[in-house]
Amino acid sequence: MRRTGIAGVAVLVVGLAGCTGTTGGAAPSTAAVVGAARTGESSEEPSVPESLLLPDEGGRSEVAEFTDWITDRAPTREWLLDPCVPTAYPTDAQRVRFRTATREGPEAFDARQLGVYPSAEVAAEVVAGFRRVLDACRTGRQPGGAPWTWATAEVPELGDEGLLAASVFRAPGYSSHGVRVAVTRVGNAVFLAHSGGEYGTAEIDDGAQAVREVAQRFLDSL
Repeated sequence: MRRTGIAGVAVLVVGLAGCTGTTGGAAPSTAAVVGAARTGESSEEPSVPESLLLPDEGGRSEVAEFTDWITDRAPTREWLLDPCVPTAYPTDAQRVRFRTATREGPEAFDARQLGVYPSAEVAAEVVAGFRRVLDACRTGRQPGGAPWTWATAEVPELGDEGLLAASVFRAPGYSSHGVRVAVTRVGNAVFLAHSGGEYGTAEIDDGAQAVREVAQRFLDSL
């Protein structure tokens, strides 16, 4: 199965992310994030030094089809785990630092994200929020009729806690596409590895294992 994801369907994915889907279950009671992220010092020793590069961050493309890895340190950038389309996380307002590294290619979008929070308890609530929205929005449908499905798996040995998620979107007139996501928490930091591409099913497959390996590389770098 191809794990390269989003160029031919990039416009579609961006469009989907900007819509409000109708989920198969009750929508999560997440309020819109109000105000900018806090940029003060963490109340405990950071689990991840600010100077640490994320896996592949700063890398140069060796093929013309892919861009170089680009880093964005905007503290208000959204998490790329978006099962409810759109998905709001109230803990975003408690970020101390946030970083996103991305690259794009033909039908591909890969990313690594790191959020640092005031305490391990807040970071744990971030991951708990991921679980809640994945459960609430496991299935749904866009207003235009395109259905989505998510699958998840717990990976408790991945850092202090970890999980994998996989999705598939089926839009009329387009190839099926989806994402594979791995999340790990270490202390007061949350890391997310994302890969978007052409997927026909939502399952914890080789694509999900590939992003898990990226998360493990992050942990090994600490």
